[in-house]
Amino acid sequence: MFIVYGSMGTWAFYQPGIWAPTMVSARDVALNVLLYVPFGTLGVISLRDGYPRYWLRLVLRVVLLALIFSAANEALQLYTIDRVASLTDILSAGAGSLAGGVAIGFLEPR
Repeated sequence: MFIVYGSMGTWAFYQPGIWAPTMVSARDVALNVLLYVPFGTLGVISLRDGYPRYWLRLVLRVVLLALIFSAANEALQLYTIDRVASLTDILSAGAGSLAGGVAIGFLEPR
């Protein structure tokens, strides 16, 4: 819910938002990566019981979930007037969740 709340803007259903797929802002990329590190960490922790030996496969599944979740958030931002939807945000969310998932995978005893 924290990620959704942070992605919300002023809704305008009849005024389309901005889609800038290649817009890169170092601050925005860093914020998205940091925002999704807990997503990857908590995702791996919550789903690890079924995959004790295959943690890399589990991390990749959590990253896929983060990419889908981030793409849905970016699609919702197309209906806001003060937010910009970007492919860079989706990729940085995937990088953040990958970092969080891999970190917890290495820290967790096997």
